[in-house]
Amino acid sequence: MNISVSKAELRAHQISLRDSITGSLREELSGQACRYAAELLTDTRVQSMLVYIPFRSELDTRPLISWAWKNGVDVIVPRSLKENRMMELYSLHSWDELMKGSYGILEPDPLRAQKCPEDVIPGIVWVPGLAFDRLGGRLGYGGGYFDRLRERILTKENDGHNIPLWIGLGYEVQLTDHVPMECHDLRLDGLITENGYIKSGL
Repeated sequence: MNISVSKAELRAHQISLRDSITGSLREELSGQACRYAAELLTDTRVQSMLVYIPFRSELDTRPLISWAWKNGVDVIVPRSLKENRMMELYSLHSWDELMKGSYGILEPDPLRAQKCPEDVIPGIVWVPGLAFDRLGGRLGYGGGYFDRLRERILTKENDGHNIPLWIGLGYEVQLTDHVPMECHDLRLDGLITENGYIKSGL
């Protein structure tokens, strides 16, 4: 089967599956996943994280963001640019610094939030998605925003020790046996669900 057809079918199925999680259960599962994410932040001792603001039925990252603010971890949030499908990165210090942006998603307000320097590299990048597998496979939404961000970060000059961990955030129900991947697709270092941390390849 053509990989693009396979991805389209899987997207439709996974959107329906994720949307079927009720609001109260979504809140409970998100809280559990965010606690595991906070443990990983503590264990890896990273000082900054890039995190998405939840949209529709995505795993809710707000408990993780609140934890980071309280524990001295810098919170970086992307702002999507539809014209070139790139992301600008902003430091987020308050919920008041958000506004509805591209696709109706809450994003940093460039008039209130502080734009990050071009050379900033977060310690961990939390990545949303529709489906994940245990080998680091991820099915995104088709826009390629995180793929381009990865390419941009990898082309920055660094000593090889300043490469972030790319960790998916999702519900256990989003874990599938195999995600169809193309050569340019972002492969994750791991995945966190309400059941804990899954390191890719295990």
